[in-house]
Order: sequence, then structure tokens, then C-alpha cells
Amino acid sequence: MKRSQKSLASIVKDVETIMVDIEGTTTSISFVKEVLFPYVRREITTHLRDTWDTHHTRHDVAALKQQVREDVSAGVEGVEPLPSEDDHHALVSALAACVLAMMDADRKVAALKTLQGHMWHRAYHTGAITAHVYEDVVGALQEWKESGKRLVVYSSGSVQAQKLLFTHSCHGDLLHFFSEHFDTTVGAKVEVESYRRILQHLDCSPEKVLFITDLAKEARAAQGAGLRVVLSVREGTAPLTPEDLAAFPVIHSFDELRRQQQPHSPATKRARDH
Repeated sequence: MKRSQKSLASIVKDVETIMVDIEGTTTSISFVKEVLFPYVRREITTHLRDTWDTHHTRHDVAALKQQVREDVSAGVEGVEPLPSEDDHHALVSALAACVLAMMDADRKVAALKTLQGHMWHRAYHTGAITAHVYEDVVGALQEWKESGKRLVVYSSGSVQAQKLLFTHSCHGDLLHFFSEHFDTTVGAKVEVESYRRILQHLDCSPEKVLFITDLAKEARAAQGAGLRVVLSVREGTAPLTPEDLAAFPVIHSFDELRRQQQPHSPATKRARDH
């Protein structure tokens, strides 16, 4: 059933905290799939080789090695023990291959996400990448922040990657809008318990939290923890079933959750000047 603009805006009015996903919600899927991930694929070997002795890469390598050991022990298909430390070239090549394999399998393991975050840090700071954020998101964030809402992020990408994206967006630095960031270290986004942990951290009752995401599985998990949920439909997001459409309000723009739709809102300029 199609919900009116008034009823959608009332959802926001009744909550204290608004939690947003990133891919397919605040940011286009094409940016993630056609810019961020290809950068890692293209640069992983060079990154490991050129930064091998830095603190971050030493930490990332240690985490990747541990993940490989756990995968081998668990019998994960296609995962083999890494070469000896004595053959540096072979080890770098094997680690790079492991990263690519994890990305192919869309694994959400911390070792991969942290490494990606460090690589994107370099890319953002050198200007090689500028993050996409929908313009309608900026105006909504501005309005919600000014009205006293607490804004937080929950994404599969690492907290570091989230902060980089919003700091280096195409609309300028938007990081100041958000007070908390959560990633898969709190739990998988399709598990009810993850949202309960977030609620505990926020010290907030579930009916006072609105979660905006593009994935029905995440929506159902959040709903299972008592949160209010809105599904975001953008270009490239997964199709929704009739059951999904019946269970959740659906938006195509954050403007639909605002008190008044403002397609050409000056909020973007204000956010840049903040």
C-alpha cells in the first residue's frame, strides 16, 4: 500500500534516532561497485608491496593471516595455507589473491574490511576518489540534525571506511552530522541480535529508532529487534517482493521523509559551509 508523504514524515517525527545504511541508501550502488571495490582490486598488490613496513599494513597482514588460518582449519573451499615468510614475493601475491577471493565471495570479515578502509584512506586523501552521496540525503540530514535527531550509521563497511566516505563526499564534509558509527564488529546486519547490541550501546528504546536500508533481510532483522524500518529503493537496489512491500514503508528519496519536500533545498550549501 502506498503511503502518503504525511504518514512517511510522521515516522521521523516519532523517533529520536535515525540510523542509515550506506550502499543503496545514502550512496549509489554504482559508486561502491564501480569505484571503491575496483580500486582495491586494481591496487591491492601495489599497496601491500609499497606499505609493507607501515603500522597499518603490518596489522592488516597479521589479521589476514589469522583469517586464512581459521579458514583452512574450518575447511573453507579454495583456501590454502600461505607461503613462508621467507618468500616475500610469493607471500604478497598469495595475500593479494586471498583478498580478491574474499571480495569475490562478498565476505564481511573484519580483516578484509579493515584493509579496504586503509586503502581507501590513501585514495581519498590523494584525491583519487571522491565519495558519492545523494543530494536529497544532505538536505534530510541537515533538517533532522537541526530538529534534534541523533544520526548514526550502520554499514558492512568498516567504521573507518564510513567516516572517510562522509568526510570526502561530493557535497563536502558531511561527517559532522553523525554521532555514532557501527559496522559488522557489532554483528551481521541480517541478525536480530546485532540491532539489540546497537540499542544497548545507544541506550535507546527500539521504537525510538528508525533504520533506513535497501535490503529486506536487514529490514526484517531490525524489525525483529523492535526498530522502525523504512526500505530505500534506488537505482540498482535489489527487487522487493510483494511481502516486503506490504511489511515496510518504501522511499525513493530521503525527501519523502522530510516535513516538506524540497527538491532544490539549500541544505546542501549549508552542509558544505558548516
